Amino acid sequence: MRSDFGTWKDLKRRSLSQRLGLTLGLVAAGGSGLLPLSSHAETPPSVIFLLDNHESMQDFPQYLPEVNGDVGAVPNPPGVDRSDEIGADGYAGLNVGLGCSDPALVSAMSWFDKNSLDPKLNGSIPYDSDADFGTTPQFFDPNQFYQSRGRRVSWVVRETPYSISFDFRATGGISDAMSACWSALNWKDVYYYKPAIFNECVSCLTTKGWWRGPLVTHPADSSTYGMNGPQRALDEPPLPREAFRKWVVSGRVLNVRPPKFVVARKMLKDVIATASNVRMGVATFGPDVGWYDPPQLFEKPRPTCDKSSPVIDEASLNRPLLMKAVNKTVFRNNERSIGEALFGLGAYFSSQKVDNRWTSWFQQPLNPGWGWPGCCNGGTYDNPNTGGDGRYWGVQSDEWLKTAQPWEGTGFDKSICGDSQRSAVIVVTGGTPTYDNSVPITKMMGILKANGARHPDGTLLTFDPVDPEHNPNPGGVNYCHLFGATQEDCDYTEYNWPTGLAKTNKNFMDDVAFFLSHADLRGDMPGSQTVRTFIVGYGDSSPMLQSIALAGQGRFYRANQPASLKDAITFALGEVQAPFCAAP
Repeated sequence: MRSDFGTWKDLKRRSLSQRLGLTLGLVAAGGSGLLPLSSHAETPPSVIFLLDNHESMQDFPQYLPEVNGDVGAVPNPPGVDRSDEIGADGYAGLNVGLGCSDPALVSAMSWFDKNSLDPKLNGSIPYDSDADFGTTPQFFDPNQFYQSRGRRVSWVVRETPYSISFDFRATGGISDAMSACWSALNWKDVYYYKPAIFNECVSCLTTKGWWRGPLVTHPADSSTYGMNGPQRALDEPPLPREAFRKWVVSGRVLNVRPPKFVVARKMLKDVIATASNVRMGVATFGPDVGWYDPPQLFEKPRPTCDKSSPVIDEASLNRPLLMKAVNKTVFRNNERSIGEALFGLGAYFSSQKVDNRWTSWFQQPLNPGWGWPGCCNGGTYDNPNTGGDGRYWGVQSDEWLKTAQPWEGTGFDKSICGDSQRSAVIVVTGGTPTYDNSVPITKMMGILKANGARHPDGTLLTFDPVDPEHNPNPGGVNYCHLFGATQEDCDYTEYNWPTGLAKTNKNFMDDVAFFLSHADLRGDMPGSQTVRTFIVGYGDSSPMLQSIALAGQGRFYRANQPASLKDAITFALGEVQAPFCAAP
C-alpha cells in the first residue's frame, strides 16, 4: 500500500482561500527534493477549460422546496371548495401540496422577494443576457413565467410543458399568468369548471411570483401531454420527488437562483472576458462514440502561437469567439467522463501530427494487453443494471485513437508554442465522475513506471495488473485517503459501469491526471512537456475530485456560490501562471 501522505494535510487551507470564499483541497505537487522548472517568461501558458455537460448541470443548486408536499395549503383560501381536488390525481397530476400560502413553504422560498428593492432578491436583472442567445434577454426574462420542476427548469426532451430548448440556448417563457397556469394544467377544461386550482395559480404568480403545482405520477412514456414523468434509463439512479413536482415561476425567481449550467456558463464567460497573458481553449465531455468517448474541443487555445509572443495579440485572442464556444455546450450528457476527457486532451497536447508519440503509445493491440488491469484481453464484469456484456470492453482496434479525437493542427495552430510553456486543463464540474473508466490504464502506468514516476511523498509509483480481484497491492494512483475518506471509498461502482477489478484502484480518473502531469507528452522538443489538472467543484468536494487535482499536480477548489465559482476559475488561472515546482 502507498504510505499515508500525512504531512500534506497541513496544506489543505491557505489564507487566500478564505479571502476568496473558496474551499481549497490538497493540491500542490510536492514532497521532498522538489526542483524548479525552467523559466516560463517567454511563452504564455495554454489552458483548456473543460466544462461539465452532464445532465445534472440542468439542476438548481438547491431544489425548490418540497416542504409539506403531502398536504394541502394551510390555511385553505377562504370560501374555496377543494374537496374533490386536493389529494386527487387529476388531469395535471396529483393535487397535494399546491399553492403559495403554507407558512413553511413561504419561509422556504424567502430567498426570493418580488417586492424587494434589491435586485439580488427581486431578480429584476437577467442573469445572462448574452446577445449570442438572441436580441432579448433569455436567461431569464423577469417579465416572463417559466414551466419548471422542483429540480430544474422543464426541458423539452424530458418534461412537458417545457421552457428550456433542446440546445440550452433559448427559453420559452409566457408573458401572462393566466396562460402560464393553463399550460401547467394541461389546458384541461375541468379546471375551468372547477377553477380553485387555476385561480390559486394565478393569484400566487401575481402576489408571490411562483406557484407550486401538482406532482406528476404517470409513467415516463405516458402519451398524455403534461402528464409524463421524467424519463430515466436503467443505468441511472432513481429521481428525487422534486423531479416530479410541477412549478410555475417568474423569470425573476430564476435570476435569483439560476440552474447550475446557467451559472457555470456565465462565470466561465466572465473569466474569459478578463483573463490576461494566457492562451485559452474550451472543451466539454464528448458524446457516446463507443467505449472511450473523446472530448469535444470547441475552440483550441487562442491565439495561435505566432500571435502569442512576446505578448498576446488581443485581436487574435478573440474573446467573443471563445465565449460563443462556451455557449455551444449542450448539457444533456449521461456520463461525467472527466478521466476520458483528460486522456483525450492529453492526446491533443501530445502533438500527434508532429511526432506520432500518442500512436506509438496507444495503437491497438497494446503491449501488455489491451489496457485493462489484470485481463490481458480487456473486459470487465457485465453491467449490473442492464446486463450489458463487459467482456469486450476496450478492445476495438481504434479504441484509443478514434476519428472523433481532437488533434492539433500542423501550422501555427499548435497546442504548445515552446519548450518553456506551461499547459493545464481547468475542469469545472458539478459532481463525481461516472461511466468514466475507458482509458488504457495498464499502458499508462507502464510508461510511468519505466520512467521512474514518483508520488508526491517521493515514493516510486507501483502498478501490478495481474489477477486484480485477488491482488492485495495493485498500486496505481488513489489519494482519496487524504481527503476524509478511504481509498476503498473511491472504488465506487454504483451506477458507474464499467470499473476496474482491483481493490483501491477501481476508478482511473486520478490515474489519467497523474499520467498527464508526469509523462513527457512530446518528443519533438527539449525538456518535459506535461499537462496539469485543476478541478473546480461547483457544489461538490468529492474525495475523487480532490484526488484528481493532487494527481494532476494542480489544485482543487469547491465553490458553492456564483461569485466564488468565478473566483475559483480565476485563481486556477493564476496558479497556472505562477512559478511551479515539479516532483523529480
